[in-house]
Amino acid sequence: MTDPLQRRRVLLANLALMVTATFWGTHIPASWFVLARYTPFEVIVGRYVLAVPLLVMLLAIETRATDARPEPKPLHHLWMLGGIGILGFATSYTIGISIAGQLQGSLISAASPVVGVLVAWALRGARPDGAMQLALVMALAGAIIGIAGSQDLSRVGLPGLGEALMIFGNVMWSWYSLAAQDWLRGWSQIRVATWSIAMAAVTAVVLIGGMIFLGYARVPPLPDLIDFLVLLHLVIPVTILGLLGWNYGVRVLGLSVASLYLNLVPVTAVLTVVLLGDAPNLWQLVGGLVIVAGIAQAQIRRLSA
Repeated sequence: MTDPLQRRRVLLANLALMVTATFWGTHIPASWFVLARYTPFEVIVGRYVLAVPLLVMLLAIETRATDARPEPKPLHHLWMLGGIGILGFATSYTIGISIAGQLQGSLISAASPVVGVLVAWALRGARPDGAMQLALVMALAGAIIGIAGSQDLSRVGLPGLGEALMIFGNVMWSWYSLAAQDWLRGWSQIRVATWSIAMAAVTAVVLIGGMIFLGYARVPPLPDLIDFLVLLHLVIPVTILGLLGWNYGVRVLGLSVASLYLNLVPVTAVLTVVLLGDAPNLWQLVGGLVIVAGIAQAQIRRLSA
C-alpha cells in the first residue's frame, strides 16, 4: 500500500498543478492587455522586479520558521536557471504573444504538454509511448492549421514567427523545470523560486539598463492604476504562486506528468479571451481542437492502460 504521506504529497502536487495551470491560462490575455502600452521587455522587467521583494519576504519567513540551512549552490547554476531559463522563456513567450495575438497565443499554448514531453525525452531519455507520439503528430497538425488560418498579410512579421517564439519559450521553460530540480535538489520551492526570479530580474534590469544607455530603449513610464493591478496579477498568482506550484508538481510527479496539466492552460486562456470580447475564427478553433483531441486521446489511453 502506498505510504499515506506520499499519497498526500501526490494529491497536493496534483492540486497545485491544477491551480497553477488555471492561473497560467490568464497570463496570455493579461500580458496582451499591458502590451498595448509597454514593450515586451518592459513587461518582463516589471513582473520580475515586483516579484523579487515578495519572494524574499516569503523566504525570510520560511527560513525563520524552519531554521533552514541548505547547502549553497554554484552561482553559475543559479544564473543559468534565472538569467537564461526563466528570462529566455519570458522573453520568447511575451514577444511571441505580441506578434501572434492573445487568441492565437492561447490556442498555440495547447501544444505546451507536447513540448514538455519532447524535452523530457531529449534530456532524460523518457521516450513517449504510442499514444503520446500520436499526440505529437496531432499537435503539429493543429498548430499548422491554426497558424495558417490566422495569418494577416498586412501584419508585419514572418508567418508563424510569434507562434514559433512561444514554442521556443516552452522549450526553455521545460529545460528550466528539469534543471532546477537537478541542480537545486534539497532546496525548498520558495528558495528555488526566489533565486530563479531574482537572477532573472537582475539580468533583465542590466539588459534594459544597457539598452536605455545606448539609446535602444526608453525609460518605461509609470503604470496607471489598471496597468499596475494587471501587473500585480502577473506577479502574484501567475509568477509567484505559479512557479511554486509548478516546481513542487514537477518534483513530486515528474515533468511528463506535470506537463499534462498544461492542457488546462488553453481552456482558461480562450475562455478569458472570449469573455474579454475576442472570438476565434473557424480555422483557429479547428486547430485548437485537433491539438486538444490529440492530447486527450493520450490521456484516455494512459488511464485505461
